[in-house]
Amino acid sequence: MIRTFIAFELQEETTLSEIRNFTNRLKQNQKKIKIVKLDNIHLTVKFLGNIQEDLVPKIYDILEREVNTKILHNQEHMFSVKGVGHYRNYEIIWVGLEGDFELLQTVKDTVEEKLNQQLKIKKDKRRKFTPHITIARLKKNKKDYKTFDSFKETIKESRNRQFGECALNEIVLKKSDLTPKGPIYTTFNGKEFI
Repeated sequence: MIRTFIAFELQEETTLSEIRNFTNRLKQNQKKIKIVKLDNIHLTVKFLGNIQEDLVPKIYDILEREVNTKILHNQEHMFSVKGVGHYRNYEIIWVGLEGDFELLQTVKDTVEEKLNQQLKIKKDKRRKFTPHITIARLKKNKKDYKTFDSFKETIKESRNRQFGECALNEIVLKKSDLTPKGPIYTTFNGKEFI
C-alpha cells in the first residue's frame, strides 16, 4: 500500500518566492509553525490515501487520457495566486486562486467520475471544489498565545494579497512518504515515482 494524492504542482519561482516571504513572516510570529517546503507546494485535486501499488499505472493512464489530454489539452491555464485564509482555527493556513474555477471543477468532477467508474475508487463526499494551496500548519498545542493576536492580524490583512501567477497545465499522481521531518512527495512519471 502506498499513500497517494492527485494534484497540480506550482512551479513559478517568483510566486513561490512571494509565498516564502509571507511564510517567513508567519514563522517570526509563531516559531513552531510548520511551513510547507517550496518544492512540496501543490493544489490537491483528490487525496487518495493508501492504495494498492498495482493501481498506480492505471490511475496515471486515466489522468493522462481523460484530463491532461481531453480537458487541459496539455496547455497552460493561468491563475492568480491571491489571498490568505485559514481552516480549523488557524491550524491550516492557505493561499487562494483566482481564475477559471469552472475548468478546475470539470477537472475535479472528471477525476472523481473516471476513477470511480473504472477503478471503483470512492468519490469525495464534498462535490464543490474549493481550490486552495496549503502553505503552513500550526498545531493547537504549538500555538504561542502571546503573539497569536498579531499572527491572526497578519493573516487578516493579507486576505487580498497578490502572490503572482501560476500556470496549471497537468495534474499528476504523487506519493506521500510521511517522515518525522515532514512529508516527502514524489511524482509518478508513467513508469516509476521520481
